[in-house]
Amino acid sequence: MFNKYSTFIVSIMVILIFTIKPLDRTPLKETDYYKNTLNTINNKETNSIYGDTIKVGWSKVSLVPPFISPMAGYGARKGANFEGINDSIWVKAVVFDNGISRSAYVSLDLLIVPPNLDYSKISEGINIKSENILFTASHTHSSIGGYLEGLAGNIFGGKYDQRVLDFITSSIREAIKNALLDLKKSKIGFGSIYAADFISNRLVGDSLGTYDPFLRVIKIDRDDGKKSTIFSYSAHATCFGHNQRNLSGDYPGNLTKKLENYNDVDFAVYGAGAVGSMSPRTRARKGDKKVEEISMGLYQVLSEGLRNIGVKYEFKLKSEKYNLQMREQSFKINSKFIIRPWLFKFLVGDSPKFISSLRIGNLLIVGTPCDFSGELVEPIEKIISNKELNLMINSFNGGYIGYITDDKWYDRKDINTYETHTMNWYGPYNGEYFSILIKKIIRNNEEL
Repeated sequence: MFNKYSTFIVSIMVILIFTIKPLDRTPLKETDYYKNTLNTINNKETNSIYGDTIKVGWSKVSLVPPFISPMAGYGARKGANFEGINDSIWVKAVVFDNGISRSAYVSLDLLIVPPNLDYSKISEGINIKSENILFTASHTHSSIGGYLEGLAGNIFGGKYDQRVLDFITSSIREAIKNALLDLKKSKIGFGSIYAADFISNRLVGDSLGTYDPFLRVIKIDRDDGKKSTIFSYSAHATCFGHNQRNLSGDYPGNLTKKLENYNDVDFAVYGAGAVGSMSPRTRARKGDKKVEEISMGLYQVLSEGLRNIGVKYEFKLKSEKYNLQMREQSFKINSKFIIRPWLFKFLVGDSPKFISSLRIGNLLIVGTPCDFSGELVEPIEKIISNKELNLMINSFNGGYIGYITDDKWYDRKDINTYETHTMNWYGPYNGEYFSILIKKIIRNNEEL
């Protein structure tokens, strides 16, 4: 009997040793990954960003596949396939060219941009470098899945299907290719439009936490008379719940359609802002009514705001990509222990880690590989000393590393711990880490 219990105890101890380890709490600025990444940003070569007047072209391609696929967004769907189309989903591309540099802003009506995209297949033969494409997603939870590998990817996005990834890749390439054929001289402007009525802090509530209340808007007026806008907002696209079985762009899709149908612009593109910790705020609880309420409310604010944004010819254009080093990836068990990285990689897989940036005139767009928390935006913006420089922070740039939240919530147990525990994969201090990196990118751009 003793031997039987001893063997059992020893077996448990061996399992624990091989699957669990202490949480690394080395102070951020003492870590090698922090120092190395900061050096990468500091030592990045800066080529001339001035050229001729920026030309702009745009295009969209349907993301509704010619075959049935699973949906992505909610584990509760259990990998269910889509059954119909509530409203169309798209990949939208906007290309900028000043004769010296060429860059693209690409937004997909997907949960996230696939981390396993083959960028060489996208850029091949279209005369634009893959590193000059800034990706984002609408983060709709009612779009196609099947493109996320690994156990966790299968839970949130259904069974992996290479056909889906190939379809997304070819659609992106087609959208960029068509946008390149549409380039025209353009005047460009930027504005931040207050829209606090439609967003709330889902992590700790509005009384305890903060939120990012602004629509951040790029206005484009081309010399041929056509108009476009690129805008971001930080409320999650979760108006439809897990029972939704029809494809939808959620409120961002409805909002862009309103802008185009009501002739505010010819082409509208939404990119997810700092959506971490942020929920849509409406009286309606869910579904079509919730979508209509928030999209109409935001439309009224955005439509009026667009008219008040001035535009001018711009000449500065630059794209950058900064590779990130980070603490080892893991699942957090509690404040002292994590599962070992090899087990995390088995369950979730790995992802590229980088920050993207796109400079257009006096606008700086920063793309992050995560659900970036809206609580972090205002402190970052406050460091901008060049008042002519404007900032737009997007989530889902093509890598995915979970949630980046304010560090003060990391060890709290009296809050909704989904973002700070379940979806925090890289340990403590990442709110500070990303804030420092983005601030450094801002300072570098203030000098240009």
